[in-house]
Amino acid sequence: MTCEHRIAKARTTLLLDQPFFGALFYRLKLVADPSKKTMATDGVSLFYNPAFMESLAPAELVGVFAHEVMHPALHHHTRRGNRDPRLWNMAADYVINPLVLDAGLHLPKDVLNGDQYRGMSTEAIYNQLAKQAEDEKKNNPSSSTPGAGNPSSSGGQEPDDQAGSVKPEPVETPGGFGQVMDAPNPTQPGTTATPAQIAEQEQEWSAATVEATTISRMAGRTPGGVARAMEASAEAHVDWTDHLRRSFSSAMVPADYSWSRPNRRFAHTGLFLPSVQKEGVGDVMVAVDCSGSIGGRILGLFESAIRSLVEEHRPSAVHVLYFDETIHKHDTFDCGEPIDTLSPVGGGGTNFVPIFEYVADHELMPTTVIVLTDLYGRLPTEEPPYPVLWACTSRVTAPFGETIHMDAA
Repeated sequence: MTCEHRIAKARTTLLLDQPFFGALFYRLKLVADPSKKTMATDGVSLFYNPAFMESLAPAELVGVFAHEVMHPALHHHTRRGNRDPRLWNMAADYVINPLVLDAGLHLPKDVLNGDQYRGMSTEAIYNQLAKQAEDEKKNNPSSSTPGAGNPSSSGGQEPDDQAGSVKPEPVETPGGFGQVMDAPNPTQPGTTATPAQIAEQEQEWSAATVEATTISRMAGRTPGGVARAMEASAEAHVDWTDHLRRSFSSAMVPADYSWSRPNRRFAHTGLFLPSVQKEGVGDVMVAVDCSGSIGGRILGLFESAIRSLVEEHRPSAVHVLYFDETIHKHDTFDCGEPIDTLSPVGGGGTNFVPIFEYVADHELMPTTVIVLTDLYGRLPTEEPPYPVLWACTSRVTAPFGETIHMDAA
C-alpha cells in the first residue's frame, strides 16, 4: 500500500470513528518532507516523513494524526512565546496524549503521558518542566539537560521569537513523534506570524473546534477530556500580569487629601471639598515563598511585574520578605529606590502564618501584601485587615484575598 493510500485510509477511519479529530484533520494540508524526523505541524500544514509514516501500524497512524491536529486545536502553535521549544513541545504532548488515549486511539510506544499533569494547561506543565530542568542543572552543573533553555528568563522576547522572524525548525523531544511549530506568516513564507495574524489563526481554529464538537456530538462520539483541555487553553490566554495590575490598582489608597486644590466635581454645588492627591500608595509588602517550589523563570517574571507596579504607582516603601516555615530576610526599598534582584533564601516547608505575624509584630501598615507562592502550606485562620494578593503558581485558591494564577506565565 502506498503512503498516499495509507493516509487516505487513516483519514477516513478517523473521520468515521472519531469525528471530532477527523473534522479538524481536514483543515491541515499534508506535505511530505523527508527533512522532518517524524511529523510536525504549524497549524496550516502537517509535514511528515514518509519513512516514519511507513513505520507506524495503521492504528498508530490514526492516533498520531489525532495527536497532531490537537496542537493547533489547542493553539499550541500560537502560544509558545519565548519559551524553550523543546520543553514547550513536551508540555503540549503531556496535554494531548491522555486525550487521544482516553478516546480509545493508539499511539507509538514510550509516548509522554503522566497522570500528574491531567487537567493542567500547557503553560502550567511547562513551568513544572522548566523548574525540574533548572533544579537538575543546579544539582549537576556539568550535565546539559535537553531542552532546558533559559528557564530563568524574565519574559523578554528572544530574537528568534519576534513576530516576522525566521521560522525555527521543529525540535525533537524524548518520546515525541510529532512536533509543534510556530504559526507561519502567510504573506512572508519562512517567517513567523505577526500578532494580528496569530489572533486571526486562533479565531479560525476556535471556530473549527466548535464545529468539530457539534459534529461529534451529533454522532455521539465526543472524546472525553477535550472540553476541559479547551477551557484550560482559554484560561491560559489570560494575562496574569494585567490581572495583578488591576487587582493592585483597586487596592490603592490615596496618600493624602489637599485643600490647596479643591475637588472640582462638587464646586458647582457650592461645596468646597479637598481633592485626593494620589502621589503614592503607602507601603507595599512582597512575600516570596522560598520553600523551593518557585523556579527561576517564574521568579524573574514576578520580579519584572513587581518592578513595573512600583514604577507605575510609586509606593512609599516596598518591603520584601523571604519565608518558608519562618521569615529569613526582610529588605526595605524606599520610594524611588530600585528593587534588587529577588534572591530566595531558605528551602524548608511552607507556613504563611509568620508573614502576617511579622507585619503585626513590627507594626507595619502595608497597603497591600503580595505573596508569590504555590499555596501549599499552613494558612492563617483569620483574614488580615489589609488586601492580600496571592500570585500563585498552582491551581490552588487561597481562602481569603485574591488569587492570581501564574500557571499561564
